[in-house]
Amino acid sequence: MSDARQAARKASHAAGVLVLGNVLATLADVVVPLVIVRLLGKSDVATLTALLLVYNTIALVLSTGFPQSIMYHLPGRPLAERAAVARRAAGAMFGLGVGAALLLVAAGLHGRALVGMISPVEGDGLVDLGPLVIIALVPLGDLPGRLMPNLLVAEDRPRGAAAYGVFRSLGLSLCTLLPLALGGSVWTVAQCLVGLGVAQGLWVLATLRSLYRRAPVVPCPVTLAELVRFGLPLGLTDVVAILNNSFDRFLIMLTFADVIFADYQAGAWQIPIITRVPYVVGTAMAPQLVELFRAGRARAAIELWRASIEKVSLLVVPVALVFVVGAEEVVELLFTAQYANAAPVLRWYSILTVGRVASFGSVIVAAGRPRMVFQASVLSLLSNVVLSLPLLWGFGFVGPAMGTALAFVPIVVFYTWCIARAAQLPFGEIFPLVAYARVVGVALVGVALASAFKASVEGSAALMLGIEAALLLGTFAGLGTALGVIERADWRYVRGWLRLEPLAPRRPTEPEAEPEPEPEPEPEP
Repeated sequence: MSDARQAARKASHAAGVLVLGNVLATLADVVVPLVIVRLLGKSDVATLTALLLVYNTIALVLSTGFPQSIMYHLPGRPLAERAAVARRAAGAMFGLGVGAALLLVAAGLHGRALVGMISPVEGDGLVDLGPLVIIALVPLGDLPGRLMPNLLVAEDRPRGAAAYGVFRSLGLSLCTLLPLALGGSVWTVAQCLVGLGVAQGLWVLATLRSLYRRAPVVPCPVTLAELVRFGLPLGLTDVVAILNNSFDRFLIMLTFADVIFADYQAGAWQIPIITRVPYVVGTAMAPQLVELFRAGRARAAIELWRASIEKVSLLVVPVALVFVVGAEEVVELLFTAQYANAAPVLRWYSILTVGRVASFGSVIVAAGRPRMVFQASVLSLLSNVVLSLPLLWGFGFVGPAMGTALAFVPIVVFYTWCIARAAQLPFGEIFPLVAYARVVGVALVGVALASAFKASVEGSAALMLGIEAALLLGTFAGLGTALGVIERADWRYVRGWLRLEPLAPRRPTEPEAEPEPEPEPEPEP
């Protein structure tokens, strides 16, 4: 079996484990918005979502690329050196957690006054950021915990990475829902989140001990300055990316009353599982991509990445288009009819999801060119700002969502150009545009049928959404299989995934025992 095929098999298994872990974790995320909007009024919903928005923004801004740098500095090193690098990175993340705590305290004490200075909204219409004073303790455990998925994947422990994702997601959901269901307030939720942060910190300590208990203590081969130097472009990229992803919501929070912000937040809700798939697959492939680029096999790395896009699009595109067609029904089911204004926002976010079928940054980082990721992120933020502001003035409430979606188009082109430069390959050989267009074309046939049904029939939201989804997905599955867009191997993979086979222990002897009907000779490097 060739090295490329072994790498693809290994990446496929890791991706399956991580995606399945994300599915289990995200099941809780599906329930949270359904319950919160029924337990709280719009004003309290706005306060809670604003707190989480501010916290996640500060936490990601201060992460400085350390999780991604782990994927670059660990592969190929002996155990003792990996242990030293992992401990140094975890210590650095704890220090950044202290910095995040100080910023959150300041935001909790003075945030409402600052928002009042900027926003035209007056009085009780402003969101309350006071509970951030308590949430300030969360990043002391949460920031080191953000190393876990990348660290465990780099150590070939994808099931551990999936388990941590499930734990964190369930913890966030329970810490949010239980206090509210028992009659608590947003302040009670903040206190519960502190307990989750402590648990995350303990998980980090236990993981480091489990992975490296037998590793001798050696000097770290990577200095803190080197970690920062490699991670800084990625950290700046994270800063720009989170500002880009949050810009429209901050814009709405600063220009509309809190109840309008609650509507927009409902519409900006990301489709569970589907939005994470490309990035989870990119994380799973990262070690193989790094090894291939280091071996001077850039073309093999790009072929592996292209193949993943073709498969990811088979899942992401049709499911995202279901939300495009049925945005009104989804909003009514998830957030009640009181949030009907959120439907256009959800539709634009779902259109954006149709295009998100690849993790571009993972390829550039694997090639050792993280500065290109930063350049692309800056361009993305600028495009978002340039489009969202005039669209806000022209289309009002839905304008920023339109700008966020439309800004993605030039970014894909720029990312593809960056990857072509990093891999030293022609621009046209990077993104599998033809294969992606075939998937979209087949899915649009289903969109036409589902849209025609929606325009001609009336019914309950649940019934309408179910029939629309069945028409769209059924058409895609049947027509895609008939045209060869969906292959038999894809259906076998889906059946195995539904049987939870990715969580079954791997048998290392199976790949070698598997017959090869037509083995291809390995090309000379």
